[in-house]
Amino acid sequence: MPLDAVRQFIEGADSFIVSTHVNPDGDGIGSAMAMKWALLKLGKRAEIIIDATPPDTFHFFANYSWLTPYAEGMEHTASAGAAIIVDCPSAERTGRVARVVSGARTLIIDHHISNERYGDVNYLDDSAASSAEMVYRIIKHLGVPLDSDCAEYIYSGVIVDTGRFRFSNTTPETLRTAAELVAAGAHPAKVSEGIFYSNTVETTRALGAFIGSIRLHHGGLVATAEFNYEYLRRPEYKLVNHEGFVNHALAIRGVEAAMFLREVERSVTRASLRSKTIVDVNALARSFGGGGHARAAGCTIETPLDQARAALIARVGEMLPKG
Repeated sequence: MPLDAVRQFIEGADSFIVSTHVNPDGDGIGSAMAMKWALLKLGKRAEIIIDATPPDTFHFFANYSWLTPYAEGMEHTASAGAAIIVDCPSAERTGRVARVVSGARTLIIDHHISNERYGDVNYLDDSAASSAEMVYRIIKHLGVPLDSDCAEYIYSGVIVDTGRFRFSNTTPETLRTAAELVAAGAHPAKVSEGIFYSNTVETTRALGAFIGSIRLHHGGLVATAEFNYEYLRRPEYKLVNHEGFVNHALAIRGVEAAMFLREVERSVTRASLRSKTIVDVNALARSFGGGGHARAAGCTIETPLDQARAALIARVGEMLPKG
């Protein structure tokens, strides 16, 4: 049984490093926070290390200071008997944290269909709406009673990855989980306010720029929006949280696939990909070395923005129904 293997892994070590993917979203952050909370309750030692500045969006979390950004040299000073990586389909996606956990026994907890099974123990379920939902199963299996803090960590991951229960990955288990989390003390209004209604003015202005950049392709079935290298280097962009921007392009009537491109370096473009029903964006992302889910995925293309856009538009065109 996968949950029994997870229990044995946790019981077999006293000290853990917990991490997730680079530039983590609500599911990665919420899952990592909940995992550390559970380990502490079990009398273990645990540290969260992420390859990112801790997202300000989650400043409302109790124990927000648990989120430690990677710093050069950590691989020489951080020590743990084991590592737990949540919501991350490949070792490469942990970024520089991979150096810190190199050599440690590793537990992977993930719901991405593209997961590369890179752990010593792999707890994977691509039918789960979120990794946070899977962490909740683990906590229940371990018999650790929730408090309101942990309930809000998990609830945050669930609502982010289900689009506030709007996406097709929302299942009866997801809704039961949400109900149990609220009963345990999670405050839906507080969490929604913190994640969705506390934007900086810079974020709101950036959303305007994003919407202004939207272009339609393939007869209106595909939408692209983008930020070029110069835009990302503006000082005010440091205060921008672009999580969820791509969904504004996907929401256009008739659009089946949406792409948000960011030229992070002169010859490096990151793409966030979303779809409704007829395009498997996991397959699209994998053709460029990325991955994710059928309806939400991402990739990094080592070309300038114009070339990356053209390549993605051409490839998705091959995936659209003919006629």
